[in-house]
Amino acid sequence: MKNKIHFPIIIAVAIATTCLSACRSTDEYKKLAQAGTNYSKALNQLLDLAVVTRIDESSEELLLQDRENNQTSDDYNEFSDSDSNRIDLINRLKKHNSLLSKYFKLLQDLAGSDAPERTQTAIGGVVDNLNTIGQTLRESNLIENKEVFQGIGKLIVSSKIRGALKEELQKRNQTIMVELKTQQELLNVLSTQIKGDLKGIQDRQELRLVINPLLQPTPIADEDTWIATRRELLTQELTAAELENASQALGDFQNIFQDFVEGRSSSGRINALLTDIENLLSVIETLKTKE
Repeated sequence: MKNKIHFPIIIAVAIATTCLSACRSTDEYKKLAQAGTNYSKALNQLLDLAVVTRIDESSEELLLQDRENNQTSDDYNEFSDSDSNRIDLINRLKKHNSLLSKYFKLLQDLAGSDAPERTQTAIGGVVDNLNTIGQTLRESNLIENKEVFQGIGKLIVSSKIRGALKEELQKRNQTIMVELKTQQELLNVLSTQIKGDLKGIQDRQELRLVINPLLQPTPIADEDTWIATRRELLTQELTAAELENASQALGDFQNIFQDFVEGRSSSGRINALLTDIENLLSVIETLKTKE
C-alpha cells in the first residue's frame, strides 16, 4: 500500500524537476541570447570607433610632421597604407562578429523549433564562414601568443540542455569557443590601441588648438571656444580609461557561454555583462559627441 502511494509521488516529483530544469535552461538561454545581441551591437560600435580614432590619430600626426618638416606623397602613402591594413582587419572582425551574432540567433531558433533540420543546415553554413574568417584573424600579428587557442577543448554539454540544441552544442561548442577567444584577443589589443589613439589625438589637438594659439602674439579671438576646447581635451583621457575598462569586460562573454553549455548558473554574470555593455555604449556615445 505504501508503495502505491509513494510511486505516483516519485513520478510527479521527477516530472516537476524535469519541467523546472527545462524552464530554467530556457530562461537562461533567453538571457544568453539577449547578452549575445547586446554584445554584438557593442562590439560593432567599438570597432567603428577604432576606425575613426585610427584615422584621426594618423591625420593629426601627419599635420604635426608637416608643420615640422613638409611632407611628401610617400610620407602620406605610408600612413594611408598602415591605416588601410588596420581598417581591413577591423572590417573582417566586424564580419566575423556579424556571423557570430547570426549563429546565436539561429541557436535561439533551434531551441524553439519543432522542425530543426532547416535551421541546422543554416547553422552549418554560418559556422563554416565564421571559421574561415576566424582563421585569417588568428594569423594577425596583433595576436602575439598564438598558443592561447591550442588549450581550448570540447565542453561537456549539460544534461539540462536537450534535443536539437544539445546536439548542436555538442557538435560545435569547441569551434565557437575558439571564435569567441579570437574576438577576445583582438578586442583586448584594439581597446588598448583606441586608448592610445585617443591620447595621441588629445596631445596633438591640445598643441594645435590650445597651446599654439595661446603662444601667438595676438590675443585669442574667441576665448569661450578656446576654454571649451581645452576642457574637452583635458577630460578626454578619463573617458578613454573608462572605455578601456568597459570594453575589456566584453571578453567575459566567452566565459558566460561556457557556463551556459556546462550547466552552471550564469544569470549574475549575464546581468553584470549587460550593465557593462550599457556603460560601454554610453562612453562610446560620449566620445562621438566630441568628434
